[in-house]
Amino acid sequence: MFFPAVLLLLVLLCAVLPAPAEEAEELSEWTVLIYMCGSDLESKYSYGSENLGEIAAVTKPKKFAEGFSSREELAELDEMRTQIGEIAQSISRMNEISVNRRDKVHVLIETGGAKAWHAEDLGMNIRTDRLQYWHFHAATEENNSTFELKKELPLASMAQPETLAEFIRWGVAACPAEKYALVLWSHGGGSATGIFIDELFGGEYMKLDALHQALADGGAHFEAVIFDACLMANLETACAIREYAGWMVASEELVAGKGAAIGEWLQELYHVPDADGRLLGRWVCDTAMIKYSNSTDKQAQELMTWSVINLDKIEQLKANFDAFFAMMGVFYSRYPEMLTTFANAAHYYEAFGTGNENMYDLGGMMYDPVLRNSASAAMQLVMQQVLADAVDYCVHGTGRPQARGISFCLASNFQSDQLDIYAHNCPSPQYLALLDAVSPWEAPDWVYEQVEKVQEPADKKAYQVTVEKRIWKNGSPAFAILEGDMMIGSVEYNLYRLDEATGLRTRLGDVPVVYDPDEQIFRIYDLLKWPAFDGSLCEIELQNKVTIGDYNLLYNIPIMIDTEIMNMRVAYWFDEAEWEVLGLWEGYDNDSRQFNRNVMSLSQVAGREYNLLYEVHGEKRGSRPYLYSPTMIMYRSMKLEEIILPPGDYFIDFTIYDVFMRPMRMETVELQIMEDHTIRILGEPWEGTEILNAEAYYAGAE
Repeated sequence: MFFPAVLLLLVLLCAVLPAPAEEAEELSEWTVLIYMCGSDLESKYSYGSENLGEIAAVTKPKKFAEGFSSREELAELDEMRTQIGEIAQSISRMNEISVNRRDKVHVLIETGGAKAWHAEDLGMNIRTDRLQYWHFHAATEENNSTFELKKELPLASMAQPETLAEFIRWGVAACPAEKYALVLWSHGGGSATGIFIDELFGGEYMKLDALHQALADGGAHFEAVIFDACLMANLETACAIREYAGWMVASEELVAGKGAAIGEWLQELYHVPDADGRLLGRWVCDTAMIKYSNSTDKQAQELMTWSVINLDKIEQLKANFDAFFAMMGVFYSRYPEMLTTFANAAHYYEAFGTGNENMYDLGGMMYDPVLRNSASAAMQLVMQQVLADAVDYCVHGTGRPQARGISFCLASNFQSDQLDIYAHNCPSPQYLALLDAVSPWEAPDWVYEQVEKVQEPADKKAYQVTVEKRIWKNGSPAFAILEGDMMIGSVEYNLYRLDEATGLRTRLGDVPVVYDPDEQIFRIYDLLKWPAFDGSLCEIELQNKVTIGDYNLLYNIPIMIDTEIMNMRVAYWFDEAEWEVLGLWEGYDNDSRQFNRNVMSLSQVAGREYNLLYEVHGEKRGSRPYLYSPTMIMYRSMKLEEIILPPGDYFIDFTIYDVFMRPMRMETVELQIMEDHTIRILGEPWEGTEILNAEAYYAGAE
């Protein structure tokens, strides 16, 4: 029994490890270009330097020949390879690995975009008044790893395409290789905005058409482009880079501040440099999942997604996307009932980010039963097959069970300035034409050089909603839909409280409204109960507008910890009616609208003092003045419980989101909660009917 085991071991070893080393070739196997726009991720939190430290831990593997005492032993193994060659050939490509290439990986890095760097311990004097190019040399048995400064350039914005293009040109010339990989490291805002934040240039970021231009001007074709940034695994980004790369590796969701496991996947590449972009992408996905599964950051674990996208298949996926929205344009003009059936379903696709970016899983559309029932099973089969071909590999945490690897921006509720940005990112003229039709925004001329305008609907009343205000049995306001019920996507309410000490109206947050099928009304589930920490009410900000089903709603709770405003991220589980605190998240940048990837576990902030924050209603948007709760202490485990709202004056704004996810707000209702927990409506009677549409929203109503 011993001989077969030895033979199997030799088969595996010999299939992986070749004959004696040949003369070194001129080209390296890989050159990895890391474009590190540090932003506040580095200046405030040292995440860039931390990732550079992970790279510094990479070592060059010993050559196989060094493990044997003589060439006779190597020749003997080579003879055994010949004898079992047929078996060895069944192991894909591994028989071709050459010993001399096992150290043929070059790593080049550009640094910039941050007000401060913290890499002195790595021997790197990273300047903030220059762009710098570095060549990383992995550690050997004789020498430690080093970062060699190769070039300095005048300071320029890393969000400008020429800055990236120049780095690519330099890297390809400095270290020519058979395969190139490009790592884009910074903030990402999905296809609603783009990528990078250069804090030395006013938070400037790069739109996707500029990214396309940068790769075109760089002149290289990449085996893989890796986005170490949030929200970039989307169709729009894939279309922007598909001409210049074979594989795209990115996340649909948040990429935690500590980023992908860059040191781990680089080490794999050093060991197996004959890997292609597909295998490299799988390493990035798997090592990231392992990195965070071993951490205490539950938020990063549960919300993480990573995928490997075959860019050779993206053109067909885009064609399906175009055809779908061309069909939606026809439905908008002629068949409102069909459109609303599709659009309503979109509210329940897996959503990513804060909700402000409107990034939704593309697979939700292609697996939607509505598509099968309203169009055809054959059409759905084709779309699903194309999606499966495009997304080669996908991993996700338990909090993102429906993440299928690639998203898109559902931009139908964007204001005109947001759509102006999105038009730089969106490759689909059919989609942009539909967005033009449903909003006051005008699509750019190039759209109508390719497609016809979407016709206005014959009956615009089909896109209005008529509501009748009613009182539920506990005295709280409710309403019924008299006409236009198919035009409703989701319903929520905002709750405000009158602060007796200051006389200010402060926000407590937004919560989904439930539909009562028995009464055929929309009502507040339990107005009297609200989440609190240690008896202090919280302001909760809904991140996912899902109103039905067994689903965890994701909320932010704004807090002040030391001098910084952060968000406590919590999930609500319908089945258990319980709240779960996942960790802290910094929020998103108001100027650039980019998602901020700085997240923390509770254990990182345990013992620190914090205050709950309450936004003052009616102040200028973006200034966000707050009132503060009493000071509390952060613990490793936080318990959020629901308490009875104290007596006082409150205000409610009902918001109905139509099928285009545009908010339609009803008149504010003022009410009073009494000492005996009864509810009394104040001011104007809550009665009568009201016609709602999106005109007020586009007029600038907040």
